[in-house]
Amino acid sequence: PNPWGYPLIFRSLIPGIEKGERTKTALMFLYFFIIIACYWFLKPVRSALTVEKLGADSIRELKLITAFVSAGVVVLYSIMVSRLSRERLVYLVLGTFFWLLVFFSLSFHYLSQVKVLYYCFYIFLDLFVTVNVTLFWTFLADILNLDSAKRLYGFIGAGGILGGFFGSFSCNSLVEVTGPATMMLMVTAAYTLVFFLVFGLSRRMDALHGKDSSPVAPTRNNKLQDALEGARGAISSPYFVLICVLLSCYEIVSTVNDFSFHKSVELAFAAAPDDAHSLLGLVSQYLGALFGIDLTGFLSGIFGVELGRHSLESFFSEFFLLVNIIAVLAQFLLTPLLLRHMTLALFFLPATILAFSTGFFFLPLLTTMEVLFLSDNAFNYSVNQTSREMLFVPARRPDKFKTMAFIDMFVGRSAKALAGFVLVLLPLLVTVNTIEDLRWYMVITVGISLLWLAVAVAVGAGYKKLCAQRHAEDAKPCAQP
Repeated sequence: PNPWGYPLIFRSLIPGIEKGERTKTALMFLYFFIIIACYWFLKPVRSALTVEKLGADSIRELKLITAFVSAGVVVLYSIMVSRLSRERLVYLVLGTFFWLLVFFSLSFHYLSQVKVLYYCFYIFLDLFVTVNVTLFWTFLADILNLDSAKRLYGFIGAGGILGGFFGSFSCNSLVEVTGPATMMLMVTAAYTLVFFLVFGLSRRMDALHGKDSSPVAPTRNNKLQDALEGARGAISSPYFVLICVLLSCYEIVSTVNDFSFHKSVELAFAAAPDDAHSLLGLVSQYLGALFGIDLTGFLSGIFGVELGRHSLESFFSEFFLLVNIIAVLAQFLLTPLLLRHMTLALFFLPATILAFSTGFFFLPLLTTMEVLFLSDNAFNYSVNQTSREMLFVPARRPDKFKTMAFIDMFVGRSAKALAGFVLVLLPLLVTVNTIEDLRWYMVITVGISLLWLAVAVAVGAGYKKLCAQRHAEDAKPCAQP
């Protein structure tokens, strides 16, 4: 048989779900679907509002501010993990974000002229996806063993990828016919469904394993010690230190790419808005000319996807729709194969970003920047995130909740803050007046990507070793790098 598993590729897309796994697999699939759909429904709106109301340069400062806010969130999260059961922790997080969604919906309706609202919204959406996704993956890692994770992670992760496609698709259809306030209300209604999914999942887990009302990571420490517990866990193990470096490399590269992309769009619209086409629009025009069909009209008539509208909202909705189309394809065609070789799965995204960053350096155009940022987002939310989250499955239960939360929230946001600080200083060296000037930012992404590749190899070896230890303890197989 083919070692890559091509003869079994279609069987691997819908893995063999064993008895007792069907309900929790379906509920976790829907849980992730809704969270990511909500995020991608609002992300194009945030991008457009940030560029329009605050300017792309504000992203430099926003990354710094978000990191400081995230530090406080990590402290609160660590304390809650030590004192709440898994079910109560999830309900508390969901309830907090529900009321924040209601707050922003009302604020966009009554306070749309207040500039600080858009700063708060940018930070809120970053925290929304970070906290909810971290909670989801830790929840999932807690209820699955190594064998189940190997079979089900790719499939459940596909729920988020499909949610991203659905969210960006819906945004494209509604972004020019409704306002941010109404879109926030829609997200609030959808987010409410997660409460019912968690309730059903909790009842199912209670029926299978008995009700567990004990704290996730019980401790006799005081609140300050609990707040630092995740940090101690992260620095006490070489394996977790490598994961911290791995995540930091991604976040620094992604932050630089995020600013470069939004700045490119701002410059392109300022120079010639009628010529600033999204990558999806260009692809549809090219394919339409190649095959002699009106692909733009076909997409509009059959799916309601409007292309070629010359506004920031439409540009971002079209671009992020293409991101999620590529992510869906990557999740179903690449992720099941790459997860058989963990090191290769971790290696894939930095190699791709290294190639396209080099390409933009030599050909600094809006289109090449779109390709770079598309690969960053599409492959991160499919191949990269699924493989990175699997690194925590063999870890002890307290590490899954405390250390994982510290790494995903604090380390990730700190890396973004470092990148934001670098972006604040870069204008002293490079003045960005045209898209061509942004090529020098690629020096950072190329250098960090090379380090990222080396760390990916080391983390893959550490994962293999940890899996072997768990295999010896419970005699269950695990994925090999």
